[in-house]
Amino acid sequence: MKVNGDQLLEDLLTLKEFTDTPGNGVTRFSYGENDRKAREYIFRQARLLGCDIKTDALKNVRISMPQNRQGRKRVVIGSHVDTVRNGGWLDGIYGVTGGLAVLRALKDCELGMNLELAVFAEEEGSNFGSTMTGSKFIAGDYGEADLDKLKNDEGVSLRRILEEPSLSEIEDVVWDFSEVAAMLELHIEQGPVLERKGLPLGIVDAIFGMQVIEVELTGVGNHAGATPMIDRKDALCAASQCILAAEEIVRPDGRSVVTVGRIHAEPDCSNVIPEKAWFTLEVRDSDNEKILKYMERIIARIKEISTERGVACRINKTSSSKPLRLDPELIERMKSLAEAKGIPHQVMDSGAVHDACMIARHAKTGMIFVPSLGGRSHVPQENTSEKDLVLGAQFLLEITANLINAK
Repeated sequence: MKVNGDQLLEDLLTLKEFTDTPGNGVTRFSYGENDRKAREYIFRQARLLGCDIKTDALKNVRISMPQNRQGRKRVVIGSHVDTVRNGGWLDGIYGVTGGLAVLRALKDCELGMNLELAVFAEEEGSNFGSTMTGSKFIAGDYGEADLDKLKNDEGVSLRRILEEPSLSEIEDVVWDFSEVAAMLELHIEQGPVLERKGLPLGIVDAIFGMQVIEVELTGVGNHAGATPMIDRKDALCAASQCILAAEEIVRPDGRSVVTVGRIHAEPDCSNVIPEKAWFTLEVRDSDNEKILKYMERIIARIKEISTERGVACRINKTSSSKPLRLDPELIERMKSLAEAKGIPHQVMDSGAVHDACMIARHAKTGMIFVPSLGGRSHVPQENTSEKDLVLGAQFLLEITANLINAK
């Protein structure tokens, strides 16, 4: 059995065009127009195979093979189609198109288990500030109350975006994990390890957890020229000191990471001392104790700096996910397959979080990586060689066929 590599690449190039920022990376937020167009394209391809398509109240999708039968466990291939702003053309969507390639390759086969392709909603958190939103509802970590808590930048709640789903519709989003034999996610690495080592394949054994906070500092706005430095309570300068302090706390670790990805100052005028500064800050690691330790130290230092500079400080913990180890039996199975096929590979961790994180707490889960050129992701320059894209999809096909006893 072989995946159709040409069709895989055609799918990716077509979906690349569904973006709010043509010529400047891919911007495709969940529940937006280009998200809808991307899904419709995937649905058209699935219908050509005779697949059944079901979309839940959160806009998570399950695409089922026509050979599926009631009463059998299912193997799920899954990823997402949404992106960060001005992101890359492969993050998430490669796993979905790789899944489509597997469905095409197995469309005429006898399957020993049911096979599904899942498209998870709002994985990036670009719209509502919470990563893996769709899969958190699937896993039961989020419930109806979160529909009101989660709001986009315009203050519109997820409940309103979803057009007021009923309680029963939300409850129906949760999967019955007793029916899930395994879940597989194919993804670009989003880091430099595989390319640096000249390896075409990564087998993930652990996924970083993360904690995210929002920090709001309030000082005193005033005239930029008439206010002496000694009299200033500049919220943005305080924020800058907090950000550098966080870096100093985490940098010596070597593997833990801290990132401030969003920052905003008010009134945002060149000749006014910033009265307010707001930023996000996240800590990631494969060790949850280290995440908690570093975040505690960072928060304490932010409070100290705020006091020293005479600015008010408000800190809000917005989201978190614990690190996890993926299924060891599935890892060994993938290692054996790679060795049998003569594919150079490495067992490695993932610094990025994925929908696989949420599913792995309830069912056997495995992840497959292919190299990212230059180790870059979440930027317009994100790329992977065509050869490696096809190889990754082919490996996904072979491990899937192995799991479901395809004939």
